Amino acid sequence: MEIVYHGSKESGLKRLEPRKSTHGTYVYATPEKVLALHFSKRCGDDLVYDIGHFSIEKDGPWELIENVPGAFDKMYSNSSSIYTLPKETFKDLHTGFCEIVSEVSVDVISEEYCNNVWEGILKAEKEGLIKIYRYPNKPTGFKHDGSDILDKWRRYKNVFKKEFTRNDFNRLIYLHPNLMQKVNELAEEFGYDYRYEPNDLINIFQDRIERQLRDLDHEQYIDCAYISICSFFPELIPKIDELYQYYKQAIMEQEATQKLK
Repeated sequence: MEIVYHGSKESGLKRLEPRKSTHGTYVYATPEKVLALHFSKRCGDDLVYDIGHFSIEKDGPWELIENVPGAFDKMYSNSSSIYTLPKETFKDLHTGFCEIVSEVSVDVISEEYCNNVWEGILKAEKEGLIKIYRYPNKPTGFKHDGSDILDKWRRYKNVFKKEFTRNDFNRLIYLHPNLMQKVNELAEEFGYDYRYEPNDLINIFQDRIERQLRDLDHEQYIDCAYISICSFFPELIPKIDELYQYYKQAIMEQEATQKLK
């Protein structure tokens, strides 16, 4: 019997049900166990990481790129389970990332618990299954300033007709403040009236802090953005640091309250 793998933050599942996602309502799986481990992460999108075969040797290990400082510490800080599934109901929709999908429920053959996903990723690297590029390192062919993400947005806009909101641009500039000038040019290219100055990062940073404190499970990458903003706009450090210290104190108070409960 051919098998495939599914990674999940949920443990103890005996049957996987189709869930609505980008491409439809499916159970997702992959024939590559290391990818199932990656997909079991607690958070992350292409603003903070890239994964793929980017080198000339396409049959080499998967390459995992950290696009903002400290993102992997947030993404992979959870435990997870890797489920082994029968392949028979799965088909390839060519979604990328070596994913296959099933339109029907799938019974679990076995479950492998992973206490720490990041430790699992590091183990996979030692086994030659994945190559990790921690920020700011990148494979050959990637733009050193990280502006590859802007090329992706152009493709999303021109090919898939995606519209980007002010919030989308706020998050882009918040995580990649070094791209401010290029982001302004991109917004103008798209016909949006969004334009950013360095001081705008203060309000955006404060907004992300408020979002994080309202919902601790929805990662806002506060620590990552703090490092980036302070690195590229040192004149903002006094105000950004004041907000950051407020955030750290608020997190400590929330954690203390949770312990009391």
